[in-house]
Amino acid sequence: MSKELTAHELMDQELVDTIRERLDSNRKALHDLREVTRQLEMMNRKLQESEALKSHFLSNIRNEINNPLTSIMGLSRQLITKPDAVENTALVGPMIYMEAFNLDFQLQNIFIAAELEAGEALPAYAKVDVAGVVETVLDLQVHQLSRKNVAVNKTIAKPLFLVSDAHKLQIIIMNLLSNALEFSPDGGEIEILVKSRDGGLYLMVRDNGIGIAPADQGQVFDRFKQLESGTTKGHPGHGLGLSVCKSLAELMEGSITLTSAPGEGCRVEVFLPEVSIDVNMTAQDSNVFLFDEPEEF
Repeated sequence: MSKELTAHELMDQELVDTIRERLDSNRKALHDLREVTRQLEMMNRKLQESEALKSHFLSNIRNEINNPLTSIMGLSRQLITKPDAVENTALVGPMIYMEAFNLDFQLQNIFIAAELEAGEALPAYAKVDVAGVVETVLDLQVHQLSRKNVAVNKTIAKPLFLVSDAHKLQIIIMNLLSNALEFSPDGGEIEILVKSRDGGLYLMVRDNGIGIAPADQGQVFDRFKQLESGTTKGHPGHGLGLSVCKSLAELMEGSITLTSAPGEGCRVEVFLPEVSIDVNMTAQDSNVFLFDEPEEF
């Protein structure tokens, strides 16, 4: 009798153990299902946010392209209807150039952002005259700087050569200077510092504009993200500039940081390490620029 009870007890214990294992397995499966559901919901929210950002970007970029195009068409028409008015040409010509320059700059940002998104923006390393790149960018922005009467206080180490990508370096500097100029007050000042540091290139651009609140600084490098309230409300832009700078800096194994406070302007610092390649295998003069040389007016 005791043997039969022992056998029954063993069978009952095995049944209890089996049920317990199945319950534990079901609990784990339910936990895993909840975790997968949570991750899917999070991914869905991110996709919705991404789509909303892209929709806003497309709406915004339409204005960024249409506005200068409309201006160029209208100003060009003035030249056509009054071809003999010399004073008209002297006034309208620079305006057409600035609108065309702004449009070209916006399009270049869109093109490089598309290449970055597709993983096609590969560095083309060569020996770069960094001072020459910076001076060219300043020459290209001379009309915009003059329009707002913004002074540039620059400290550029010369000679300064670095194995890097001249095109991408120019895009970074163009965007940093353009941002600093956009948010600087009329009669403001922009500081530019370029020098060698830790075997690479250190670039700093600082303005005395409206600044960015600490709570918003984490978003300024997000692609398609443009702050719409507070310090940046009412300013044009499509939310690509700083994200392009960050992506290009990281593509060249560098880094970018921003320091700012409301009413105290912004300071953006970029570090690009020198790349170890055989410069004899590259073109000696890599300073070939994306934008046309500035015209004299």
